[in-house]
Amino acid sequence: MSPREIRVTVTTAMSEPRSKWCPGCKAMTALAVDVFGLFPTGVVHITTVAVCELCDDPDDQQPPRTLGARSKEA
Repeated sequence: MSPREIRVTVTTAMSEPRSKWCPGCKAMTALAVDVFGLFPTGVVHITTVAVCELCDDPDDQQPPRTLGARSKEA
């Protein structure tokens, strides 16, 4: 028996961007969009993608902050 091949046309779509809370910045600095798959049988929510305008800025990458980090000069 050979595996059966099924061809399905899938279109992806995304929602309008909305503001979102960024846990790294502790502020409403992130943008989020929902990604949907449009199938002949219906719509499926695939994922939500969020990007922070401060944490994810490619022009200003610094080492990640850690909670409780102390200076070694003490």
